[in-house]
Amino acid sequence: MKWLLASLVTVTGLHLPTTAQEKPAQSPIKLTLIAKTDKYKFDGGGKTPAEYKKYLEQLAEQSKQGQLVQPPRPPAVDLVLELKNTSDREVTIYVGGDPNVYTFELTGGAGSVAMNSGLAFTADFRLPKAVTLGPGKTHTIPIQQLSDGNRGASRYVYWTGPGEYQLSVKYTLSDSEGGRGTELKSEPVKIIVTEK
Repeated sequence: MKWLLASLVTVTGLHLPTTAQEKPAQSPIKLTLIAKTDKYKFDGGGKTPAEYKKYLEQLAEQSKQGQLVQPPRPPAVDLVLELKNTSDREVTIYVGGDPNVYTFELTGGAGSVAMNSGLAFTADFRLPKAVTLGPGKTHTIPIQQLSDGNRGASRYVYWTGPGEYQLSVKYTLSDSEGGRGTELKSEPVKIIVTEK
């Protein structure tokens, strides 16, 4: 029976699963979302939270239907994305440029709305840059408004009223050729939005 199984593997090129093959390689890079400020004032532009949410949802729907809309500026924030080398060797990552995209997920509170920013971008393709991190070293990216996507500005994200929110982020690193690399995800941080 062993001879038959060995012959089958040799002839067909069949790969039998092993424990090592079943587990995907763990990235040595850890993504952390740091809230340098975690308390913000709600600003609905003179609208109540319910009116503001309805207004944003209408704009988002119009944007999905291909209509040109001018969304309000997204909330100003004081956040940092931290990419940390958790291994005991040097690691080179490729950051910035168009291939690197981060995406926020905002949950809880009075709800959230996300929509296309409507901003125009130049047609040039911006390449990432190589950053070599020694063991335990970090690369940080400051975030000053709640926007994400291409170049950090193609989508706006809004909280829709006072409350306690959870904010996390996914970051897709580039590979050395400017293609899609590893996707990292942070643990959520708490954001408190209070009455203005």
